[in-house]
Amino acid sequence: MDIDSAHHNGMGKKDLTFPALNGSSHSLALEGDLRWAAGLISEQYDYLEGSEVFHSTTPAVSFLLEMAPPAIEHHCPYSQLVRRLQADHNADSKPVWYHAAERLVLAMGLMPHLYPYGLTPLIALDKAAPWENLICPAYSMRTKLFIPTIESALFLIAGVDITTRKEALKIFSPTHVFSQLGVFYYPKPPSPDPKSAAPIHLGEEYYSLLVEGEPFRPGFSHTFAAQLLEVREDWEDFIAHEDTMTALEDINLWLQQREAMDNDVEISKRSKKGYRALFYGPSGTGKTMSAGLVGKKAGLPVYRVDLSAVVSKYIGETEKNLEAIFQKAEHKDWILFFDEADALFGKRSQTNTANDRYANQEVSYLLQRIEDFNGLVILSSNLKSNMDSAFTRRFQNIVKYNMPTEGMRRQLFLSAFKDKYRLQDDAGLEEACSKKYALTGAEINNIFRYCAMRVLKNNDGKGVPPEVFNNAMVTELKKKGKLQ
Repeated sequence: MDIDSAHHNGMGKKDLTFPALNGSSHSLALEGDLRWAAGLISEQYDYLEGSEVFHSTTPAVSFLLEMAPPAIEHHCPYSQLVRRLQADHNADSKPVWYHAAERLVLAMGLMPHLYPYGLTPLIALDKAAPWENLICPAYSMRTKLFIPTIESALFLIAGVDITTRKEALKIFSPTHVFSQLGVFYYPKPPSPDPKSAAPIHLGEEYYSLLVEGEPFRPGFSHTFAAQLLEVREDWEDFIAHEDTMTALEDINLWLQQREAMDNDVEISKRSKKGYRALFYGPSGTGKTMSAGLVGKKAGLPVYRVDLSAVVSKYIGETEKNLEAIFQKAEHKDWILFFDEADALFGKRSQTNTANDRYANQEVSYLLQRIEDFNGLVILSSNLKSNMDSAFTRRFQNIVKYNMPTEGMRRQLFLSAFKDKYRLQDDAGLEEACSKKYALTGAEINNIFRYCAMRVLKNNDGKGVPPEVFNNAMVTELKKKGKLQ
C-alpha cells in the first residue's frame, strides 16, 4: 500500500493495521513492540508531512516520552533482551527517553523481516520536501525493500537536535548491548558517506532467535570450525570410576549455579567468570561422551572444535580462526569442547627460532582467551603431561579417566548385549571382561556393532551366536594391536 492511501484511510497509532502473529508469548511480545514502533513512525509522519520549517527542532523525543513502549510481561527470548536493555538503562545515568529509543531501534531492525510496511511512512517522508534524501533508508536491490539505517533511527529519535543526536549515537557504539551480543551489525558505508548511512542489519543469531523463534545453531564453516556434539546416551549409560563421576558432578553444579555466582559480589571479587576443565585419560574411556552429557543435562549445546581446520602453518591464522569461534560463542551459553587439544594447548618450547617464538605466542594467546571466556571450556587430552603447566594452573577442574575395571567392563557388555542382541552363550564374556584384554568402552561398542549387524542379517530372534561374538573380539583386538 502507498503512504497516501494508508494515511487517508486513517493509519495512525490507534487504528494501525497489523498482521496477526501466532499466539505464543514470543510473538505477542514482538507484536506489541512492532505495533508501537509503527504507530510512532506514523505519528512522526503526520506531524512532519508538508512541514515548511527545516531548521526548527522537531519534537522527536517528545514522541518517545508520550508514546512509551508497551510493558513486557511475557517470558521469551525477546522479553529477555528487552529486560537486559532495561537493566543496563537502570544501572547507568541515561536520559529518560533512552530505553524507549533502544526499543525503537530494536523494532526498526526487525521490521524488514516481520513488518516492512511499518517503515512506509519513513520512506515517504524521505521523498518529501524539506526532508528529501535526509532520512536515507538503504534500498535492497535484491528484495526491493527498504532497510532502516542509523540515520533513519537518529531522525526518529532526535530530529535535528544535535545534543539528543549525540546521546542517541551511543546506541550504535561497539560497547552497546546491541553490538556486544551481536543483535545488530552496521556495515561500513562506502566513502565518502558518513557512518550514520550504515544500514541496521539483524545478526544471524538473533534472526534465528527473534524471527524464526529457534535457538541459533551454526553449522560448520570456514568462519566457525566447530560442530554440534550430540549424544544419544543418558547419564545412566555412562559408566566410570567414582572420582571421575564426582568431578563431573562439580561441573554440573557450576552450570546450575553459574548465574547466581556471577551475580554474587563476594564470588566476583575472587574469581573470573567462566569455567575451565581438563579431561585426560586413554582414548575410548568416555571423555567425549561425558562432555556431551554435561551439556545435555544443563540443556546447553556443546560445540566440538575441529582442530584440523583451526591450526594453520601461516603466522597468525590459528589465532584468527580461534578468535572467530570464541567471538561467536561469547555470551551464548555454549560449551566449547577442544578434543585432543594437545596440538593447540601443548607445552611452550625454548625460543631457538622464529617459528618457536610464534608457536609460543599462540599458546600465550590461547591461555588468555580461554581465561576470558565467560562460559564452560573443556579441553581433552590423552596425557595430562602433554599440557602446558600454565594451562593446568588455570583449570577449575581436572578430570581423570581411567581404564574400566573388570566389573565396569561387565556392566558395559551387559548394558549393550541385551534383548534381541543378547548373547546366546555368555561363556566368552568373562574372558572379554578380564585384565588380559583391558577393553575400553569405545572398543566394547565396536564389538557390539559388529555383532548387531549380523543379528539383523540373521533375523532369527536367537541373539548373538558365540562364534559371532568371538569373531568380533578377535577383529577388535587385532585392530588395536592387542592380539597378533
